[in-house]
Amino acid sequence: MINLNTSFKKMKESTHMIHAIVSPLASNDLANVLLSLNQAPILAEYYKEVYEVTKNSHALLINLGTLNQSKLMGIKEGLKSAKENNIPIILDPVGASATKVRLETSLYYLKNYPIKVLKGNYSEIYSIYHKKLTTSGVDAKNIAKEEIIKICQNLSTMYNTIVVASGKEDIISNGKETLLLKNGSPLLPKVTGTGCILGGIIAATYSFEENLNAIALAISILNIGAELAIKDKGMATFKISLLDEISLIDSKIIKERIVYEKLWPKPIFSYKQR
Repeated sequence: MINLNTSFKKMKESTHMIHAIVSPLASNDLANVLLSLNQAPILAEYYKEVYEVTKNSHALLINLGTLNQSKLMGIKEGLKSAKENNIPIILDPVGASATKVRLETSLYYLKNYPIKVLKGNYSEIYSIYHKKLTTSGVDAKNIAKEEIIKICQNLSTMYNTIVVASGKEDIISNGKETLLLKNGSPLLPKVTGTGCILGGIIAATYSFEENLNAIALAISILNIGAELAIKDKGMATFKISLLDEISLIDSKIIKERIVYEKLWPKPIFSYKQR
C-alpha cells in the first residue's frame, strides 16, 4: 500500500506559500481549500510583482483557464522566477485540446521550463502528446484509458515530469511507476473549478514531497471529499459540502477509503479498503 501519511502530516504541520495563477472562476474556492489544508495561497498575476512573489513561494501553479495578454506576461515572469530560483512548477494546460494557442503555449512551456508536474484531463494530455487538437470542447469521453496510461508514461519520459491525467479514473506516472486512482464522484466534473482546485492541492502536497505519493494524496483529498459530500440536495449543496469534507479530511479517512492500482510495466497489485 502506498504511504500517504508522511505527506499529509507535513502539510498539516507546516504552512507553505503556494503561488497560483489561475482562472478567476476558481480563485476563491482554490484559496479557501488551500487555507483549510493549512497552506497560504497567493494569487498574484501582475507581471511587475510576479517574479518576486514566485521567488518567495514554495510552488508555482500555472493554470491556462482564462487567457489574456496581461496574464501571459505574468505567467512568463512566474516561470522565469521559478526556473531561476528552483521553485517547482505545476502546469495545468486547460483547453490545450480545444485551441491552437493553448496547445502551442503548453508545448512551449514544457520545452523551455522545468515543469515538475503536468496535470490535465484525458483530452488535454492526449493533445499535448500528439501535438494536435482533439475536441471542440474541454473534455473528451472517447479516449481509451489504456492509451492515456501509455501516453502519460511516454510524456513523463519526454519532458522529465510527473504526468497526471484526470478522468473517471485518475492516472499518475513518472515514467517508471504509474498509479491508477479510482475514487471520486460523477458530480465533480459538473462543478466549475474542481480541476483548478486539484491543481492547487497538488502544488501544496508536491511542495512538501516531490514524488508520486504526494500527488496521489492531493487527488485522494479531492476525490474522497467528493465521495463524502452530500449528493441528494442539488449542485450548490454538493459544492459547499465538498469544501467542508476537504477541510475535515484526515489521513485515517484516506487510508480507509482509497482505491488504486499500481502499474508498470504491467499491473503489479490493486488495493481496495472499504
